[in-house]
Amino acid sequence: MTPEDPLDEFLARPSAPPAPEVIAAIKSPIDPDQALALDDINRLLDPAPLDTETGWCRLPDGAGYVAVRTPMPGTTATMWDWWFDWHQHESKRYQVWYPGAHFGISFTPAPRPGAKPFWGATHFADEDIGIGREIVRIDFKAPTEYGFSRDALDDPRVGTIVGGVAGSPSRHMQSTVMAHVFLVHPDGLVLRSRFWIGAALRPYLPGVVGDTVGRLVNRPALRRRLPLEEASRQLAHHCAVEYARLAALLPELYGRFGEG
Repeated sequence: MTPEDPLDEFLARPSAPPAPEVIAAIKSPIDPDQALALDDINRLLDPAPLDTETGWCRLPDGAGYVAVRTPMPGTTATMWDWWFDWHQHESKRYQVWYPGAHFGISFTPAPRPGAKPFWGATHFADEDIGIGREIVRIDFKAPTEYGFSRDALDDPRVGTIVGGVAGSPSRHMQSTVMAHVFLVHPDGLVLRSRFWIGAALRPYLPGVVGDTVGRLVNRPALRRRLPLEEASRQLAHHCAVEYARLAALLPELYGRFGEG
């Protein structure tokens, strides 16, 4: 008899739903004036309320925008740093995160060690955010590489930051700046997730060639031709569901499989 995989128990768990106010906030687009500009990304480090903590829209420059706030009581920065390294090693771990929408994962490890083990790693996530199943490439980076100040992680209000640039291997194009800022809260953490879809258009070509073509394609006129409204709406819902679920499971997952 094949031994039972302990992850099967977590796969079978019902998801903790997002808060009702989160679901209500993503039913229709927000005013683009309430969106956070990518150039203002450091404002995510300040726990003071922003104009809009949850919502989505199309920005004037043609990019799609997604914002989601997720309370994460009982979780710690150590747990989240562990998770983003641990889950990449096995597809079933990724499936636990969002059963039925996460199908598998592979990764290329960081070429050299960083302050966090997933900095420099590239994930190839097989998932469906609501617009069809595809492989998404996520290049995880140090926060300074996508706009944060050098002292962002020294801020005592900040637990950890996870993010980088995502894109589509099948289309040979990166597209999206992604930032997840985990803020310290009296009962655990609060997550601010932000996506600027289409803000980082660049083909997956090496060096100067990729940079040159990227400057040609990463323009408002091209972004406005892309169907980003539905992608933004679906990504907002997907993000809200996956992080609400994982926030509820993570303390137990870390207790069972973590190092602490």
